[in-house]
Amino acid sequence: MVGIRLSKWAALAALALAGCAAVDETPASQWKPIGNRKARVVHWGIIHNHSRGKWDAVLKLTNDYEMVGWVDDRASTAMRMVEPNLSGYTNYPCFTPQQVFEEVKPDLIVVETSNSDLVEVSTEIARHGIPMHMDKPLGSDQIGFMKMSRICEAQGVPLQIGYMFRSNEAINKMVEIARSGVLGEIYSIDADLDHNYGYPKYPEYASYYPGGTAYLLACHVIEWAMPIFDDALPDKTWSIFKPAPGDPDWAVTHSLTVMEYPRANVTIRVCSKGTQPCRHIRIDGTNGSMELEPIEDFRTVKHTTGLNEGLARVDKLEIKMYLKKVNNPAKAAGYHDGINRISFKAPNDRYAGQLQELARILRGEIPNPPGLYRHDLLVHKVSLDACNLATEEVE
Repeated sequence: MVGIRLSKWAALAALALAGCAAVDETPASQWKPIGNRKARVVHWGIIHNHSRGKWDAVLKLTNDYEMVGWVDDRASTAMRMVEPNLSGYTNYPCFTPQQVFEEVKPDLIVVETSNSDLVEVSTEIARHGIPMHMDKPLGSDQIGFMKMSRICEAQGVPLQIGYMFRSNEAINKMVEIARSGVLGEIYSIDADLDHNYGYPKYPEYASYYPGGTAYLLACHVIEWAMPIFDDALPDKTWSIFKPAPGDPDWAVTHSLTVMEYPRANVTIRVCSKGTQPCRHIRIDGTNGSMELEPIEDFRTVKHTTGLNEGLARVDKLEIKMYLKKVNNPAKAAGYHDGINRISFKAPNDRYAGQLQELARILRGEIPNPPGLYRHDLLVHKVSLDACNLATEEVE
């Protein structure tokens, strides 16, 4: 905790730079859309592995956003794989938290601090009533994120969590098809998020968190899988943890997560000695199956670390779907018995689509989805269940 001799703003500066606790503040007034103009953005933190990708996506969306500056969090003692590269960031002003809240007063803050600091920083931003794009995971303490989310909900403040497949058209189409009943009753979902970042410190980094690779990555599948079951909580969620081949015995770098539903199972596999281009998804139902591989062009995601050299270019994403029989022509319009192929152009930016949607919310063109707060709370609960942690029911 910050010392009692520190002023409020000194405490916030300590939070930004060293991960210290924030000072409580009365919530701001009800949020209102900004109208028909660009949203002014502050990028808070550069330690997170997705920071560079989010930074570049905001800069790319010149019709939606104006980058006004960033907050440096490099003094944080939180675990990270590698020190961030300052290239590009230093072309813009670097603000203290006090300047952000009192002088800059941005329309949006993109929160890209370390995993350990995300909830603490975002809670202080929420108290100031500023919309956020907040990266994940959302902390190993269920209550912390819940409190922060409810501050945002009470003020109607847009809160977008950086689940990286939310704007993936191919995955969204698979969810739509699965929910429609075209595949019959869904009984199995299998997803692979293997990777090979290659950084020597990865075993230590992943194992720092409860659940290791399940904590860091399973949430990305849980987030889109749950809506297939109408966001119903699984009967049970649990994981098996192992070291990946070649890693120390203590490493939590190989995980298998199982979400058990009454008549269905969801399995999520993550191994740190795998291959990103072969990440895949398969969904099975009583009337057919569909699969997607690859699920994105991994060369374009701009992860802080990673062995991207030699990865094949992906021009399109293609769902391969087999239907036993078109049993509902209205819902299955355009499909036929047997093999169907549904293609999408591979996006050149993993995050731009999600941030474009957020820009429309900020301008008031589309509503801030009220059900999204609860959905994210449910996803967080199940994500912690996947780490074999004790959780409470979401009210």
